[in-house]
Amino acid sequence: MINEKELVRKEINRLKQSLSDETAACFSQKICRRLIQTKAFQEANCIALYHSIKGEVETVSLIEEWYQKKKIALPVISGKDLRFYSYTGKEDTTTGVFGIREPIRSEEITTEKIDLFIVPGIAFDRNLNRMGRGKGYYDRFLSETEKPIIGLCFGFRLIEHIPTEKHDKKMTMILTEDTIVSPHHQSPPNRHVDSAQSLSASS
Repeated sequence: MINEKELVRKEINRLKQSLSDETAACFSQKICRRLIQTKAFQEANCIALYHSIKGEVETVSLIEEWYQKKKIALPVISGKDLRFYSYTGKEDTTTGVFGIREPIRSEEITTEKIDLFIVPGIAFDRNLNRMGRGKGYYDRFLSETEKPIIGLCFGFRLIEHIPTEKHDKKMTMILTEDTIVSPHHQSPPNRHVDSAQSLSASS
């Protein structure tokens, strides 16, 4: 299964190279607009977000727009664990593990205080499974919650099948630039999904 996941990661990384910065920015805006319209986002008082890096749905603008309206928590890697701390502004962040911006550790936000988790991923599938970078940070943290979890990704990261393990946590919803996946809503496959099906079949 490890080799199978690595094949998926390699193919997704290859597809990522064809996504221009301009297209990524346009898609990110569409995805974030969809996110803001969800009931889970509108009703949440405290939201766990992520500070995006290149190749991920851009969330920095979303964070800046909403951190004074809702409590926004961002992840900090601490050893083998993922912890979340309150975001209070750009000036109170530092560069952490993997070069990701993270809040300076002031107020820790524990799992039970978070109403909604918004997460990135290397790939997602239509059964609401997520595949990360293989370190297990999100898997371990999310195993403790029953709150809504929304995965954000570009369409090429949404494939038909991801190999899963017992500890993997399913998403409540997955949003791409032109697809919504949830137990009650399945948008039809798009060209990005079609292009990714082959990697799932071959892996």
